Amino acid sequence: MRIPSRLLGKRGERRAAWFYRLRGYRIVERNLQMRGGEIDLVVRRGGMLVFVEVKTRQSVAAGYGVDAVDRRKKLQIISLTSAYLARHPHDGEVRHDILSLFWTGWRFVVSHYPDAFRPIADRFRPWRWTI
Repeated sequence: MRIPSRLLGKRGERRAAWFYRLRGYRIVERNLQMRGGEIDLVVRRGGMLVFVEVKTRQSVAAGYGVDAVDRRKKLQIISLTSAYLARHPHDGEVRHDILSLFWTGWRFVVSHYPDAFRPIADRFRPWRWTI
């Protein structure tokens, strides 16, 4: 059963929130709109704050969801994370996850990529991030 893409995205993000809840995380933010883009999920467990990019697909013709998180998207997420942390200081660990969901027509198949990427500051140019 094919689902319209907007509805598929909403269902995928709801399933992603449950994925984290079932693992003991608390949902801090959902679909957080910020200047420069959107953070799909921000979740917390203990001292760890996780910024999650959710990608939902019902066909792999264009690749899996995780394949859509390219260098440009990673840099955007890192920038949004920095802006979020400037407004909401956090002393603990920060992680970036990708949750790739595939709708089979009956259920979601979830692929979790914890700590999928990290910003690495150039010591001579700390404002420039590499991935």
